[in-house]
Amino acid sequence: MFQYTHRRCKKCLIQEDPFHHISINERGLCNLCTNQTQRKRLSWDELKAIFEEKIEKVRGKGNYDGLIMLSGGKDSAYLAYMLKEVYELNLLGFILDINYEYPETFENARKIAHQLGMPYIIYRQDHRLMQNYFSFLFTEKSIRQEDLGHVCTFCGRFLIRTAADFAKCMNISLVFSGHNPDQILLMGRSIEIDPGRQTIMEFAMETVHEELAKAKAAWRARKGYSKLPFFSESLNPPDVELVFPFQYFPYCPEEMKETVRRELNWIPIKSFSKTYIASGCRLVKLWAYLAFLNQTNSYVDFEFSNQIRNGVLDHKVVKSFYDQATVDYDELENLIRELGIACEMRKMLEIFGKPSEQLLQRLKEPGAQ
Repeated sequence: MFQYTHRRCKKCLIQEDPFHHISINERGLCNLCTNQTQRKRLSWDELKAIFEEKIEKVRGKGNYDGLIMLSGGKDSAYLAYMLKEVYELNLLGFILDINYEYPETFENARKIAHQLGMPYIIYRQDHRLMQNYFSFLFTEKSIRQEDLGHVCTFCGRFLIRTAADFAKCMNISLVFSGHNPDQILLMGRSIEIDPGRQTIMEFAMETVHEELAKAKAAWRARKGYSKLPFFSESLNPPDVELVFPFQYFPYCPEEMKETVRRELNWIPIKSFSKTYIASGCRLVKLWAYLAFLNQTNSYVDFEFSNQIRNGVLDHKVVKSFYDQATVDYDELENLIRELGIACEMRKMLEIFGKPSEQLLQRLKEPGAQ
């Protein structure tokens, strides 16, 4: 999200990045663009048929046809609109509060539910527990990655598992989530017939399970650890199926955004970025800043570059997003203090020298924990 080098691909805007083996050639193109090939995949008609078979198996057989995760962003807003207005499903909205969201997250999610006449529940996690969990993710050396992608990987899996467990308690057999195609692939839930894509997914899942084992061991070693499924091997219990509709239909973020603006009076969450492309919680700003200091692309950067290459996101829109991306040191300082990791963060920042000087100085002032 933040620029650490001027060596950026002129087509997809990914930055040169030795950690992820991203290089820029003499023509200004990255190896992802120059090596891009046509993937083998099922037709959209075949995928749509698979999706419709899933929902027809459960329609009308319980109090709700499914539970839908609502984040307040365009993806979950569009998904809710499609499932309610196009497929006429009876849904329960699920808004999960991890204590580090922007206020607009809940405002948007509530508005979406009200506009669609959909009942919803806000499921709030214990603040102290979440503080311990995220402090662990940011400071535990055995799991920390250069791009800090593990924070979203572990948290995302925990959120899905929480929704799925709640659905089980409510006797709801389907959980719908608006994850985009890249996220679905890296969770091992993408329907793939291309050998290369299958290999990527298998490798990603092997890596995830290795990291889960390390995280679980480190978490259990901590005094007073919680037994919540923070690092569960499975995303869902046996009686609940996860459905990610954006692998069954074309993912068109700009069109989706315009649809929910028009149909639901949806408003972008500007706290995340002035040029809105996607939503995120407050924690994104911190790990994106640490990825910047490590001079590596984040998973968000890869998603945007993939969407440009796939022709679903405009190059100019993404460029505007990057041009307006600035480090908000007040927000970072406040978040670090809320997490109670000022001391650990000072030690991390000291190794970067001048690039981290401004935040480091703030954390050295009175009030640091």
